[in-house]
Order: sequence, then C-alpha cells, then structure tokens
Amino acid sequence: MYVITGATGNTGSVVAERLLAEGEKVRVVGRDPKRLQRFKQKGAESFVADATDAGAVTNAFAGAKAVYAMIPPNIASPDVRAYEENVSDALRSAIEKNGIKYAVVLSSVGRDKSHGTGPVVGLHSLEKKLEGIPGLNALFLRAGQCSGSGGIQDEQSKQQREHTHQQ
Repeated sequence: MYVITGATGNTGSVVAERLLAEGEKVRVVGRDPKRLQRFKQKGAESFVADATDAGAVTNAFAGAKAVYAMIPPNIASPDVRAYEENVSDALRSAIEKNGIKYAVVLSSVGRDKSHGTGPVVGLHSLEKKLEGIPGLNALFLRAGQCSGSGGIQDEQSKQQREHTHQQ
C-alpha cells in the first residue's frame, strides 16, 4: 500500500490519482474527510489526521510499503516554524515506527540552508530528520518553488505584484 500525505493538495492529489489509475492500493491522508471523498470513490482508503499528531500519522502509515510525505502548508499558524517541526517530527516517527523503507518527500530548492530561507527552513529540518532513519530510501523532490497547496509562493508572488503595481 502507498500512503499519500497532503492528498488533497496540488502534488499529493496527482500522486494519488496516478497510483489509483495504475490499480495500486492507496491510502490518502488529509485534514478534511469531505475533500478525501473523491479518492474514496476511486477505491482509496481515506484517513483523516492532523499532520502534527504523531500517533495519528503513525496509524495512517501502518502497512505502507512507501509514503509520499510533505509538510502541508499552514501559513496561518501562529508559529509556522513550530508547526513545521511538529509535522516533521510526526513524519519521522511514523516512518520509523512502521519500518517504512521508501519515501518520496516534497522539499524545495534552498533546503540546504539551515536559516534565512523562511518556511523552507522547515524542509531543511525534515530532510535532516529523514536522512537519519537507517534503511530508509528517500527521494527528495526539490521543487523550484515550494507551493505545496498553492500557499507560500502564490501569496509572495501576489504581494510582489501588488508592490510592483503600486510603484
């Protein structure tokens, strides 16, 4: 079984759709059961979990041979860095406790920096945590823009366009 986090977002939904189209067994993980329903109708298992809840994420990953892991954007969080750390701790714990051997992980260009990159610092931390899991084969997708579910880069681009238009 393949477990897909962020299944209702821009990247997770593509992964889930492709695997389902290939006839693979898929479990989609997300915050909103209504948004997961479309995958259930195509044969996926759905699992509602808060990405910061290590116990729930561990349960969601049970029985997986591989996972698509990501930190779902939450720029509305009062402490984005703490949120990112909680999610990356939950992902690491779930992968370790379930003995998962394969992970595809959404990351970003700039993740090599340990500071000064805004929310991308959370991806630096996630990669370091996952690299420390013995036996895990992780593929880090380092996108040119970390847009996740359309959030960070879209908002920054909008603000930049508004600033440029005002000049």
